[in-house]
Amino acid sequence: MNLIVAVTKDFAIGRDNNLLCHIPSDLAYFKKMTTGKVVIFGKNTYFSLPKQPLPNRTNIVLCSNPNFKADGAIVVHSLNELFGEIKKYDPQDVFVCGGASVYNKLMPYCDKAYVTMINNIVPADTYIKDLTKEHFYLLSETTPQTENGQEFCFQVYKNENIKVWNTHTEQLEFSSPTTKSLEHQKL
Repeated sequence: MNLIVAVTKDFAIGRDNNLLCHIPSDLAYFKKMTTGKVVIFGKNTYFSLPKQPLPNRTNIVLCSNPNFKADGAIVVHSLNELFGEIKKYDPQDVFVCGGASVYNKLMPYCDKAYVTMINNIVPADTYIKDLTKEHFYLLSETTPQTENGQEFCFQVYKNENIKVWNTHTEQLEFSSPTTKSLEHQKL
């Protein structure tokens, strides 16, 4: 399993249920990396998408409400259910896509993190854990580029201490996420 995220230098991901910056290349990167793959969202992030479910992807929504349903998506209500579902897929084809609670809970189980690093700090109200303090090390980084006044680069991190989910010993329950939206644009 992997995660894909756009963050600022302080690992902020959103404000007022929106992305922090509009960067078309980031949206194109997200689409390229996740099309034909499995994407995992919390409920609020899922509803913030411009289209539900995201086309040409297997959409999984993690939501603690047992009555929640989402047309065209697989809904799971616990981490045990999630891990039971994603074992049906190649782990390299599974992408955690937010929001913050989902990223932070699943980060230890991710092999790689595909990060759009925005070289700025902007007002934000939603953050994820700093990957470099969570056993991830930088594998690769593109040359910085600028769009819409924001300098950014694409980075790939590798988790050197991947945690393996064991449904018999781990019974963590998922709490309702505080998530932020993806930009309302066609992904």
